Amino acid sequence: MAMTINALPNTANAQLPGGKLALDQLRLALRNLKPNCWLMPVFAAIMLVMFARWISIPTLALWWAIVAAGGIPLGIICHRFLQEEPGEISGGTRWVQTATASYFLFAVSWASFGFIFWRIGDDLNHMLIMLLVAATLAGNSALVGASKPLAVIGYAIYGMTLVALPLFEGGIIYDGLSLMAFIYVCYLAYMSRQIYETARDMLLLRDDKNELIDALGKSKAASDNALERAEAASRAKSQFLANMSHELRTPLNAILGFSEMIHTGAAGANVYKHVEYAKIIHQSGHHLLTLINDILDLAKIEAGGFQLRETLVDLPDLIEECVKLLGAKAQEGHLELCVDLPAGMAPLRADERALKQVLLNLLSNALKFTPPYGRVIAFARIEPGGDAAFGVSDTGLGIAEEDRVRVFQNFGQGRHDVVLVDKGTGLGLPIVKGLIEAHGGRVTLSSRVGDGTCVTATLPAARFCPPQMLKAAS
Repeated sequence: MAMTINALPNTANAQLPGGKLALDQLRLALRNLKPNCWLMPVFAAIMLVMFARWISIPTLALWWAIVAAGGIPLGIICHRFLQEEPGEISGGTRWVQTATASYFLFAVSWASFGFIFWRIGDDLNHMLIMLLVAATLAGNSALVGASKPLAVIGYAIYGMTLVALPLFEGGIIYDGLSLMAFIYVCYLAYMSRQIYETARDMLLLRDDKNELIDALGKSKAASDNALERAEAASRAKSQFLANMSHELRTPLNAILGFSEMIHTGAAGANVYKHVEYAKIIHQSGHHLLTLINDILDLAKIEAGGFQLRETLVDLPDLIEECVKLLGAKAQEGHLELCVDLPAGMAPLRADERALKQVLLNLLSNALKFTPPYGRVIAFARIEPGGDAAFGVSDTGLGIAEEDRVRVFQNFGQGRHDVVLVDKGTGLGLPIVKGLIEAHGGRVTLSSRVGDGTCVTATLPAARFCPPQMLKAAS
């Protein structure tokens, strides 16, 4: 079925003079004709010796010059056309027309010997000329049968010569020879038609094979890419499980251990110890809840089930709020946490909870991977094209170039994570990317190892609230 479908457009293409199939058929014919550039003058020289008994030397020399000159354009066309790569040929119709004209000139120059060398009343002369013309016609069928325009030219010139020459002599024998010549031409034309169809089918099959090979190559490449992605995902998930085993066990052990101490009364009546244990249990439970929420959010984003609850969001105010929430953590790490915000930025139509989660994730990452006495900046700006951009830059460890794609993959982490106690789960940036893309935006990351990182989220300008909507809301 696939071959039939592919063959239909190619067959239609064969009807076009400059179509790919027509050019491929022309290539076959010209490849066969290429040796004629030097072979036909040699044959012509042999014929000069054969016909020297009937024809004068000047006439023979003139005819040989005509044959040599008539083959030059065809030789040039063969050389230039065959030098072109099959898939890079331009001006297909022009090539077909030029090749047909040059072959016409060559065929006329060669067939002219039949009329120039014919001598009335000399049967041996006639027999040689008829034999040579018939052989030329048979050779034409084999050499150019693959190309319809060249085959038609050959049959028109050599066939007309073979049929017309006996009529010059007259008489029943020569009239019969002319009739036989006509039948011979028709038979060769039929055979040439078979050659043409065979060449066409062969080329169609070759094109179908090439298309199939290309399709198989693309399928294999896609399969290899899918396998590579699946293996990468499997490795990432295995690494995630290894990380999560620590992330989950640590707070769970704390919850179980301290709750057991309270349950067994190990602290006695010491109220302060009970309060301390309760605080540790609360912090551990909060940590577990955060992990679970991150996993659920990521799963919801990947499944396409995340629904935006759009409201009017004042982005600068939201950034300042997130900075205040993490101010204590910045102080603990001896970090400078500041903002760089524009004045008079219009509100955005967005999911406030999602943008807050994006900012908190970016700020948490920056604070985690920035050494003491470093600087973390939360910023917002309006891009030249009108888009809204916001993000976080830091003077932290930076991310190696080979890790910049991986950190946006689920459970992916940079190589520097292995030297940190708090390595994280590798879910922060994938969640950021999913939430921003759900708003129709994009996330970009620029970083250099040792010089810090800047993660920028860009939302389309269409999310800015128009002034008339603000007036209606107020």
